[in-house]
Amino acid sequence: MNKILQLKKKLTQLAILDSKFEFFGSESHQYQFKPCLSNKDIQLFESRYNIILPSEYRNFLLEIGNGGGGPGYGLYGLSGIEYTEDVILEKEYHENYEILSKPFPLTEAWNDLDVIVKNNTGFVANSDAYFDDKFIQGTLTITNYGCGIYAILVITGEQSGKIWIDDRTNDNGIYPASLSFCSFFHDADPDDFTNSDEKQPLSFYNWYEDWLNRSLHQIRQSPET
Repeated sequence: MNKILQLKKKLTQLAILDSKFEFFGSESHQYQFKPCLSNKDIQLFESRYNIILPSEYRNFLLEIGNGGGGPGYGLYGLSGIEYTEDVILEKEYHENYEILSKPFPLTEAWNDLDVIVKNNTGFVANSDAYFDDKFIQGTLTITNYGCGIYAILVITGEQSGKIWIDDRTNDNGIYPASLSFCSFFHDADPDDFTNSDEKQPLSFYNWYEDWLNRSLHQIRQSPET
């Protein structure tokens, strides 16, 4: 079965089983999606920022929606834009699209706390270097897990198409969205989802399907199901 059709089938199942929106974040998105983008929409966006979106994410935007139900509080879309007479009009938005074309610099977990400047009493005086955008260039922020933890999709560079986690708010740096990460944040028994590469970053589809699989597993184990 086509991967998009698999995702749609599981999304429908999850929305039916979690009709009371009991899972974390589901009250925010309620398993709904913003309208899909067209190829023309995406091509305009790519042309403007000199990038090519990873194929899995592109297909998701084309066939499921431009943001909506997903891990954390739900997926962000390519927000802050509207399409009028073939022109992209920018609005105020948290994402810095101008750094999309610069390659993502990391290939392994990073957390250099030594770049944080502290005063003589031990309190943080300047953390600008730690939160420098250069560490997340070439990425799109695609979901908020809460508590300052964000999932980012790599757009440009060696890790293109992979999901990483920006956890700098909690002094935990930037690291791959691996199966080890998902076993904690996607709420299911990690013993039910094992893999020899559990520390490697997941692709967009695998990350999203992991959330679906674990959520379905958990709700099917519920006494009320």
